[in-house]
Formats: sequence, structure tokens, C-alpha cells
Amino acid sequence: MAKIRVSAVPFKAGPVSSFDDFADHVARLVERAAAESPDILVFPELFTIELMHFFEGHDIIEKFARLTTYTGDYLSLFQGLARDKALYIVAGSHLREREGKFYNTAHLFTPEGKVWEQEKCHLVPFETAWTSPGDELKIFETEKVKFSILTCYDLEFPETSRLMTLRGADLLISPSATLDEQGYWRVRHCGHARCIEDQVYVVHCSLLGNVAGLPFWGMASVLTPCDTGFPRKGIAAESPLNEESVATADLDTEMLYENRRKGTVTALKDRRWDVLDSLHAFESRKLTGSAEKP
Repeated sequence: MAKIRVSAVPFKAGPVSSFDDFADHVARLVERAAAESPDILVFPELFTIELMHFFEGHDIIEKFARLTTYTGDYLSLFQGLARDKALYIVAGSHLREREGKFYNTAHLFTPEGKVWEQEKCHLVPFETAWTSPGDELKIFETEKVKFSILTCYDLEFPETSRLMTLRGADLLISPSATLDEQGYWRVRHCGHARCIEDQVYVVHCSLLGNVAGLPFWGMASVLTPCDTGFPRKGIAAESPLNEESVATADLDTEMLYENRRKGTVTALKDRRWDVLDSLHAFESRKLTGSAEKP
């Protein structure tokens, strides 16, 4: 493929009194990030939660459901911004309703005005109270890179990254929303692991701020494999902790291909499928309680 520049914005949800206030907040951040000329711009998971600041008289589950009433406004806002700035924008995720169920849905907006969707497939236990899981992982392609969107918890499963890499992804984008420090680092460390296991790049972008009693914590980072030619700590860029900023890095997919061929370690091709081919069958037996005791 080619060289690509990516930017990630850790969005800090603050007081707003209307959708227009939210739109102004977003537009300022897009303008700021666009000055760094990225090819792809990333926002965090569920960052439209900022709209909850003017939802009155509802419990948290009802407030999540009310977010869906702004779907049309959200789509129009980012379609316009992606066209105006000639950017691919992964506009974090936004709650969508389909056939009476709610899905945590990431959206990719293209410079041509198209909109693509990726529903979050893995849900942490408390999410099951207000959302349903998606059932498909997709590959997206620009002129420069193939990538996948693994929303937060999706990144914590090695199989998701391996599947997407084998299907051609060189970049994994992970919009994220975590409520405490350990939650943030859990996803962040999994991002580093995915870079090493599959020799890919990862963009991890966190939601910040305090909304409806939910305190969000983290930063944005662009992560790489840990090997010759890449940053020693596997960090191409990161924003200040818990500050709304922009993290930007230049990535070279040819470096990934060379690393997969001749790296100090070549984990993508060295996995012993002959040893691990029974893994899925074993896990299925174990999860249904029929696995044999060792």
C-alpha cells in the first residue's frame, strides 16, 4: 500500500445545551486536527454521550436510548465535515436502533459523502443492559490502507485482530470509552499486544469527561510493532492524559510487510496452526461445561 497519516482526538464531553453546541465542539476539533493533514481522523466510542447533558428526568438507560433520536443530525454533521475537509473520519461510535434493539455502532464517513457502519460485537457485562451485539466484522479500504474498526472491548480478543489481519487489515482502529484507569490500560495494553501478535498498527482513542455520573479516563495513542525500524516502546504518538488534544503519526504499511517477512520476530506467520487447530473445539466444550478435567 503506502504511507498514511492518522490523527486521533480524545473527545472530552462537557456541558452542552443543544445539538448545535455539540456540533460546534466537534467542528472545532475537526478544524484543529485537519491542520495536521491526516488521511484518517478518529473520534472515541459513544462520544455523542455529551448530548446527555441536556437530557432531564431520565435514568441512564433511558438517556442512552434518547441518543438515537439524534442519529440523523449526527450523520449529517459528519458527512458535511468529511466532505468539507476531504477526510476519512471514523466518528467514534453512536447508539443506533434497529428492529427494536440498540447497537453501539461505529461510523466511517468518506470524503465522497458515503457512510459505512461497524457494530460492536463484544459487550462487557454492564453493556448488555442497554445494547445488543453485532455479528459481523468488516474490512474498510481507502486509497492507502485497509483497516478494521474494533470498538473498545472488541480489541481485547486476539482472534478479532488475527481474523482482520488475515483478511488484509494493516491498521486496527479502536474507538474506546473506559470508566477508570485500569479499564483504559486494559484496552491500551491489548492494543500493544495486537501490534506484536499480528504486526499491524493500532489507533486507540478514548472518551474523556464526566457525563451522567460516568467518569471517562484515558488518552489517544497510535501504536506500532516493537521491532527494528519502529519506535522502541511501540508508541508512534500519544496525547496528554485526560486532555482533549490531537495525536498524529505517519505510518508506513511497507514497513509492516517487511517486518512480517524479516522481523526479529514474525508472529503473524509463526503461529503453530498444527498445534492450535483444536483450540476452538476445546473452548466450545469448556464453555458448555463438557470439557474433560486435566
